[in-house]
Amino acid sequence: MEMPKVHYTWLFRGKVAIGMSYQQSDPGVGYVLRLKADSTLEKIGEFVVRNRFTNYQFLNDHTFITSVGGQVSSHMKRPDGTLRNDGATFEFWDIRSNAMVLNHQKTIWTEDITGNGEQITFSSIVDMGDGTFLTAIVQSSFKQRGADGGSSVGDVKYPDSVWVARLDTALNVKHIYRDDRISYAAGQYRAQMLRSVLKTDDGTVYVFSNAFNAKTTRKAGALRINKGADAFDHNYYFNIQDKANGYKFRRVWYLTDDKFLLELYNTIKVETLTPGHQFAIIDMSEQSLTWLQGLPAKGDIISGTESGGVPMFHNGYIYLPITKIKEDAAIYKVDIRTAVATKITTIKGAEEVRSIGYLK
Repeated sequence: MEMPKVHYTWLFRGKVAIGMSYQQSDPGVGYVLRLKADSTLEKIGEFVVRNRFTNYQFLNDHTFITSVGGQVSSHMKRPDGTLRNDGATFEFWDIRSNAMVLNHQKTIWTEDITGNGEQITFSSIVDMGDGTFLTAIVQSSFKQRGADGGSSVGDVKYPDSVWVARLDTALNVKHIYRDDRISYAAGQYRAQMLRSVLKTDDGTVYVFSNAFNAKTTRKAGALRINKGADAFDHNYYFNIQDKANGYKFRRVWYLTDDKFLLELYNTIKVETLTPGHQFAIIDMSEQSLTWLQGLPAKGDIISGTESGGVPMFHNGYIYLPITKIKEDAAIYKVDIRTAVATKITTIKGAEEVRSIGYLK
Protein backbone atom coordinates (compact mmCIF):
# COMPACT_ATOMS: atom_id res chain seq x y z
CA MET A 1 0.00 0.00 0.00
CA GLU A 2 1.21 3.50 -0.83
CA MET A 3 0.78 5.99 1.99
CA PRO A 4 0.82 9.81 1.88
CA LYS A 5 4.32 11.14 1.34
CA VAL A 6 4.61 12.62 4.81
CA HIS A 7 5.97 11.42 8.16
CA TYR A 8 4.81 7.81 8.39
CA THR A 9 5.93 4.40 9.51
CA TRP A 10 4.66 0.83 9.71
CA LEU A 11 4.34 -1.43 12.75
CA PHE A 12 4.03 -5.21 12.58
CA ARG A 13 2.63 -7.87 14.90
CA GLY A 14 1.63 -11.41 13.99
CA LYS A 15 -0.38 -11.23 10.76
CA VAL A 16 -1.17 -7.50 11.03
CA ALA A 17 0.64 -4.42 9.70
CA ILE A 18 -0.47 -0.94 10.75
CA GLY A 19 0.76 2.14 8.93
CA MET A 20 0.64 5.41 10.86
CA SER A 21 0.74 8.70 8.97
CA TYR A 22 1.45 11.78 11.09
CA GLN A 23 -0.47 14.79 9.76
CA GLN A 24 1.02 17.54 11.98
CA SER A 25 -1.88 19.66 13.30
CA ASP A 26 -4.50 17.55 11.50
CA PRO A 27 -5.91 14.21 12.69
CA GLY A 28 -3.58 11.27 12.14
CA VAL A 29 -4.40 8.55 9.63
CA GLY A 30 -3.91 4.81 10.05
CA TYR A 31 -3.97 1.94 7.54
CA VAL A 32 -4.37 -1.74 8.44
CA LEU A 33 -3.30 -4.79 6.41
CA ARG A 34 -3.48 -8.49 7.26
CA LEU A 35 -1.53 -11.45 5.87
CA LYS A 36 -3.82 -14.03 4.27
CA ALA A 37 -3.30 -17.79 4.18
CA ASP A 38 -2.09 -17.58 0.58
CA SER A 39 0.67 -15.12 1.65
CA THR A 40 -1.01 -12.12 0.03
CA LEU A 41 -2.10 -8.99 1.87
CA GLU A 42 -5.66 -7.81 2.37
CA LYS A 43 -6.69 -4.35 3.47
CA ILE A 44 -8.66 -4.40 6.71
CA GLY A 45 -9.41 -0.71 6.63
CA GLU A 46 -8.39 2.81 7.50
CA PHE A 47 -8.92 4.82 10.68
CA VAL A 48 -8.54 8.43 11.79
CA VAL A 49 -6.99 9.50 15.10
CA ARG A 50 -8.90 12.75 15.58
CA ASN A 51 -6.87 13.90 18.58
CA ARG A 52 -3.57 13.54 16.71
CA PHE A 53 -0.96 11.18 18.08
CA THR A 54 2.63 11.41 19.23
CA ASN A 55 2.81 7.95 20.80
CA TYR A 56 1.48 4.69 19.35
CA GLN A 57 2.01 0.93 19.63
CA PHE A 58 0.33 -2.47 19.70
CA LEU A 59 -0.83 -3.33 23.21
CA ASN A 60 -1.46 -6.95 22.20
CA ASP A 61 -2.65 -8.92 19.17
CA HIS A 62 -6.10 -7.33 19.31
CA THR A 63 -5.54 -3.78 20.59
CA PHE A 64 -3.64 -0.76 19.29
CA ILE A 65 -3.12 2.40 21.36
CA THR A 66 -2.41 6.00 20.40
CA SER A 67 -1.87 8.95 22.73
CA VAL A 68 -1.10 12.66 22.69
CA GLY A 69 -0.41 15.16 25.48
CA GLY A 70 -1.00 18.88 25.95
CA GLN A 71 -4.76 18.69 25.46
CA VAL A 72 -6.85 21.68 26.56
CA SER A 73 -10.25 21.14 28.18
CA SER A 74 -13.32 23.01 26.98
CA HIS A 75 -14.96 22.87 30.41
CA MET A 76 -12.72 21.45 33.17
CA LYS A 77 -11.23 24.22 35.29
CA ARG A 78 -8.62 24.56 37.99
CA PRO A 79 -9.46 26.22 41.33
CA ASP A 80 -8.24 29.55 39.91
CA GLY A 81 -10.81 29.36 37.11
CA THR A 82 -8.41 28.64 34.25
CA LEU A 83 -9.16 25.81 31.85
CA ARG A 84 -7.08 22.71 32.32
CA ASN A 85 -4.44 22.24 29.62
CA ASP A 86 -2.66 19.16 30.97
CA GLY A 87 -4.74 16.47 29.30
CA ALA A 88 -3.31 13.29 27.80
CA THR A 89 -5.77 11.59 25.45
CA PHE A 90 -5.54 7.86 24.75
CA GLU A 91 -7.46 6.01 22.05
CA PHE A 92 -7.85 2.22 22.23
CA TRP A 93 -8.49 0.60 18.85
CA ASP A 94 -9.84 -2.92 18.29
CA ILE A 95 -8.19 -4.82 15.45
CA ARG A 96 -11.07 -6.79 13.95
CA SER A 97 -11.26 -9.10 10.96
CA ASN A 98 -12.80 -6.48 8.68
CA ALA A 99 -12.22 -3.11 10.35
CA MET A 100 -10.26 -1.03 12.84
CA VAL A 101 -12.80 0.12 15.45
CA LEU A 102 -12.37 2.68 18.21
CA ASN A 103 -13.17 0.82 21.44
CA HIS A 104 -12.87 3.81 23.73
CA GLN A 105 -11.17 7.14 24.18
CA LYS A 106 -10.19 8.73 27.47
CA THR A 107 -8.39 11.87 28.60
CA ILE A 108 -6.59 11.96 31.92
CA TRP A 109 -5.40 15.14 33.63
CA THR A 110 -1.76 14.76 34.38
CA GLU A 111 -0.20 17.63 36.32
CA ASP A 112 -0.85 15.97 39.69
CA ILE A 113 0.36 12.47 38.80
CA THR A 114 3.93 12.87 40.08
CA GLY A 115 3.23 15.70 42.51
CA ASN A 116 5.45 18.16 40.66
CA GLY A 117 2.69 20.28 39.14
CA GLU A 118 3.90 19.58 35.60
CA GLN A 119 1.88 18.29 32.66
CA ILE A 120 2.82 14.92 31.15
CA THR A 121 3.35 13.65 27.64
CA PHE A 122 3.62 9.86 27.46
CA SER A 123 6.10 7.91 25.37
CA SER A 124 6.29 4.14 24.70
CA ILE A 125 3.65 1.50 25.34
CA VAL A 126 4.84 -1.82 26.78
CA ASP A 127 2.31 -4.57 27.51
CA MET A 128 3.00 -6.21 30.88
CA GLY A 129 0.69 -9.16 30.21
CA ASP A 130 -1.50 -8.54 33.27
CA GLY A 131 -3.90 -5.89 32.00
CA THR A 132 -1.41 -3.08 32.53
CA PHE A 133 1.18 -1.35 30.39
CA LEU A 134 4.28 0.75 31.01
CA THR A 135 4.70 4.19 29.49
CA ALA A 136 7.42 6.76 30.04
CA ILE A 137 6.55 10.13 31.56
CA VAL A 138 7.91 13.34 30.05
CA GLN A 139 7.12 16.20 32.43
CA SER A 140 7.08 19.79 31.24
CA SER A 141 5.25 23.09 31.36
CA PHE A 142 2.39 23.58 28.93
CA LYS A 143 3.33 24.42 25.35
CA GLN A 144 0.80 26.00 23.03
CA ARG A 145 0.45 23.91 19.88
CA GLY A 146 1.20 25.85 16.72
CA ALA A 147 -0.17 25.50 13.22
CA ASP A 148 2.45 22.91 12.34
CA GLY A 149 1.28 20.55 15.05
CA GLY A 150 4.11 21.33 17.41
CA SER A 151 5.34 19.30 20.31
CA SER A 152 3.23 18.92 23.44
CA VAL A 153 6.47 19.08 25.44
CA GLY A 154 7.21 22.51 26.86
CA ASP A 155 10.00 23.64 29.18
CA VAL A 156 11.37 20.71 31.20
CA LYS A 157 11.96 21.70 34.81
CA TYR A 158 13.40 18.34 35.93
CA PRO A 159 15.69 17.16 33.10
CA ASP A 160 17.83 14.99 35.40
CA SER A 161 15.12 12.51 36.38
CA VAL A 162 13.17 9.68 34.79
CA TRP A 163 9.64 8.49 35.51
CA VAL A 164 7.78 5.47 34.11
CA ALA A 165 4.09 4.87 34.85
CA ARG A 166 2.24 1.57 34.94
CA LEU A 167 -1.35 2.13 33.82
CA ASP A 168 -4.31 -0.17 33.36
CA THR A 169 -6.52 0.11 30.29
CA ALA A 170 -8.91 2.38 32.22
CA LEU A 171 -5.86 4.67 32.63
CA ASN A 172 -5.67 4.28 36.39
CA VAL A 173 -2.12 4.88 37.59
CA LYS A 174 -1.12 1.64 39.31
CA HIS A 175 2.52 2.49 40.00
CA ILE A 176 5.24 5.01 39.19
CA TYR A 177 8.93 4.13 38.83
CA ARG A 178 11.32 7.01 39.57
CA ASP A 179 15.08 7.51 39.39
CA ASP A 180 17.60 10.30 38.96
CA ARG A 181 20.48 8.48 37.24
CA ILE A 182 19.20 9.25 33.73
CA SER A 183 17.01 11.88 32.08
CA TYR A 184 13.49 11.22 30.79
CA ALA A 185 12.96 8.17 28.58
CA ALA A 186 11.89 9.52 25.20
CA GLY A 187 13.61 10.44 22.00
CA GLN A 188 12.04 13.31 20.10
CA TYR A 189 11.59 14.23 16.45
CA ARG A 190 9.39 17.31 16.12
CA ALA A 191 6.22 16.33 18.00
CA GLN A 192 6.87 12.61 17.69
CA MET A 193 7.96 10.72 20.80
CA LEU A 194 10.46 8.00 19.91
CA ARG A 195 10.05 4.79 21.93
CA SER A 196 12.65 4.27 24.63
CA VAL A 197 11.06 1.69 26.96
CA LEU A 198 11.39 -1.87 25.69
CA LYS A 199 10.86 -5.35 27.11
CA THR A 200 13.03 -8.39 26.40
CA ASP A 201 11.78 -11.91 25.84
CA ASP A 202 12.40 -12.83 29.51
CA GLY A 203 10.27 -9.94 30.81
CA THR A 204 13.08 -7.58 31.76
CA VAL A 205 12.29 -3.95 30.90
CA TYR A 206 15.06 -1.59 29.83
CA VAL A 207 14.44 2.14 30.07
CA PHE A 208 16.63 4.20 27.74
CA SER A 209 17.32 7.92 27.87
CA ASN A 210 19.18 9.64 25.06
CA ALA A 211 19.75 12.76 27.20
CA PHE A 212 18.11 14.80 24.46
CA ASN A 213 17.25 17.78 26.64
CA ALA A 214 19.96 20.43 26.46
CA LYS A 215 19.69 21.18 30.19
CA THR A 216 20.31 17.69 31.50
CA THR A 217 23.58 16.84 33.22
CA ARG A 218 22.97 13.11 32.79
CA LYS A 219 24.60 10.92 30.16
CA ALA A 220 22.65 8.98 27.55
CA GLY A 221 22.16 5.59 29.16
CA ALA A 222 19.78 2.93 30.42
CA LEU A 223 18.27 1.54 33.61
CA ARG A 224 16.58 -1.80 34.21
CA ILE A 225 13.30 -2.94 35.75
CA ASN A 226 13.51 -6.62 36.61
CA LYS A 227 10.45 -8.78 35.98
CA GLY A 228 7.87 -8.23 38.71
CA ALA A 229 9.89 -5.48 40.43
CA ASP A 230 8.31 -2.29 41.75
CA ALA A 231 11.47 -0.18 41.43
CA PHE A 232 14.42 0.28 39.13
CA ASP A 233 17.33 -2.10 39.72
CA HIS A 234 19.60 0.04 41.89
CA ASN A 235 22.59 -2.12 40.94
CA TYR A 236 22.20 -1.55 37.21
CA TYR A 237 23.19 1.51 35.20
CA PHE A 238 24.60 1.50 31.66
CA ASN A 239 26.43 4.67 30.54
CA ILE A 240 25.89 4.23 26.81
CA GLN A 241 27.15 7.66 25.81
CA ASP A 242 30.68 7.02 27.07
CA LYS A 243 30.75 3.63 25.31
CA ALA A 244 29.71 5.45 22.10
CA ASN A 245 32.61 7.91 22.24
CA GLY A 246 30.35 10.73 23.39
CA TYR A 247 27.60 10.25 20.80
CA LYS A 248 23.97 10.14 21.91
CA PHE A 249 21.47 7.75 20.36
CA ARG A 250 18.30 8.74 18.52
CA ARG A 251 16.31 5.49 18.37
CA VAL A 252 16.56 2.01 19.85
CA TRP A 253 15.11 -1.35 18.73
CA TYR A 254 15.02 -4.70 20.49
CA LEU A 255 16.81 -7.60 18.79
CA THR A 256 17.02 -10.75 20.92
CA ASP A 257 18.13 -11.92 24.38
CA ASP A 258 19.49 -8.70 25.91
CA LYS A 259 20.77 -7.14 22.68
CA PHE A 260 19.47 -3.93 21.09
CA LEU A 261 20.22 -1.90 17.97
CA LEU A 262 20.98 1.80 18.40
CA GLU A 263 20.67 4.54 15.81
CA LEU A 264 23.11 7.26 16.90
CA TYR A 265 23.26 10.93 15.99
CA ASN A 266 25.91 12.04 13.50
CA THR A 267 27.29 14.77 15.77
CA ILE A 268 28.09 15.11 19.45
CA LYS A 269 25.85 18.17 19.82
CA VAL A 270 22.25 17.37 18.87
CA GLU A 271 19.09 19.28 18.04
CA THR A 272 15.60 18.19 16.97
CA LEU A 273 16.51 17.76 13.29
CA THR A 274 20.05 16.39 13.74
CA PRO A 275 20.32 13.23 11.58
CA GLY A 276 21.27 9.88 13.07
CA HIS A 277 23.08 7.67 10.58
CA GLN A 278 25.43 5.67 12.80
CA PHE A 279 24.45 2.25 14.13
CA ALA A 280 25.67 -0.01 16.91
CA ILE A 281 24.63 -3.20 18.71
CA ILE A 282 24.62 -3.05 22.50
CA ASP A 283 24.67 -5.95 24.93
CA MET A 284 22.85 -4.89 28.09
CA SER A 285 24.31 -7.62 30.33
CA GLU A 286 27.91 -7.10 29.26
CA GLN A 287 27.36 -3.35 28.85
CA SER A 288 29.25 -3.44 25.57
CA LEU A 289 28.78 -1.54 22.32
CA THR A 290 29.83 -2.73 18.86
CA TRP A 291 29.68 -0.38 15.88
CA LEU A 292 28.17 -1.77 12.67
CA GLN A 293 30.68 -2.19 9.85
CA GLY A 294 30.05 -2.20 6.10
CA LEU A 295 27.48 0.60 5.90
CA PRO A 296 27.92 3.81 3.89
CA ALA A 297 29.59 6.70 5.70
CA LYS A 298 27.18 8.56 7.98
CA GLY A 299 27.42 11.71 5.86
CA ASP A 300 26.40 9.78 2.73
CA ILE A 301 23.12 8.41 4.14
CA ILE A 302 19.90 10.35 3.48
CA SER A 303 17.26 7.87 4.70
CA GLY A 304 15.77 7.59 8.18
CA THR A 305 15.82 11.30 8.96
CA GLU A 306 12.19 11.32 10.14
CA SER A 307 10.35 8.22 11.37
CA GLY A 308 11.37 5.95 8.48
CA GLY A 309 14.29 3.60 8.05
CA VAL A 310 12.89 1.13 10.58
CA PRO A 311 14.80 -2.19 10.57
CA MET A 312 13.66 -5.75 11.16
CA PHE A 313 15.34 -8.50 13.19
CA HIS A 314 14.74 -12.09 12.09
CA ASN A 315 16.62 -15.34 12.79
CA GLY A 316 19.86 -13.75 13.93
CA TYR A 317 20.04 -11.00 11.32
CA ILE A 318 19.11 -7.33 11.15
CA TYR A 319 17.59 -6.13 7.87
CA LEU A 320 18.38 -2.42 7.74
CA PRO A 321 17.00 -0.06 5.05
CA ILE A 322 19.56 2.52 3.91
CA THR A 323 19.53 5.07 1.10
CA LYS A 324 22.82 6.58 0.00
CA ILE A 325 23.06 9.99 -1.67
CA LYS A 326 22.21 9.78 -5.41
CA GLU A 327 21.37 6.07 -5.15
CA ASP A 328 18.22 3.97 -4.90
CA ALA A 329 17.08 2.58 -1.57
CA ALA A 330 18.87 -0.57 -0.44
CA ILE A 331 18.60 -3.18 2.29
CA TYR A 332 21.62 -4.33 4.31
CA LYS A 333 21.78 -7.63 6.16
CA VAL A 334 23.68 -7.55 9.46
CA ASP A 335 24.91 -10.63 11.32
CA ILE A 336 24.53 -9.67 14.99
CA ARG A 337 27.41 -11.98 15.94
CA THR A 338 29.90 -9.94 13.91
CA ALA A 339 28.07 -6.60 13.43
CA VAL A 340 29.11 -6.72 9.75
CA ALA A 341 26.58 -5.37 7.22
CA THR A 342 26.26 -6.57 3.62
CA LYS A 343 24.04 -4.97 0.98
CA ILE A 344 21.67 -7.67 -0.25
CA THR A 345 19.25 -5.81 -2.53
CA THR A 346 18.45 -2.48 -4.17
CA ILE A 347 14.90 -1.30 -4.85
CA LYS A 348 15.02 0.45 -8.20
CA GLY A 349 13.29 3.82 -8.25
CA ALA A 350 12.66 3.90 -4.49
CA GLU A 351 13.88 6.90 -2.51
CA GLU A 352 13.50 5.24 0.89
CA VAL A 353 12.25 2.07 2.57
CA ARG A 354 10.25 3.37 5.53
CA SER A 355 9.95 0.11 7.48
CA ILE A 356 10.74 -3.58 7.17
CA GLY A 357 8.58 -6.14 8.95
CA TYR A 358 7.85 -9.86 9.12
CA LEU A 359 4.28 -11.16 9.16
CA LYS A 360 3.44 -14.72 10.08
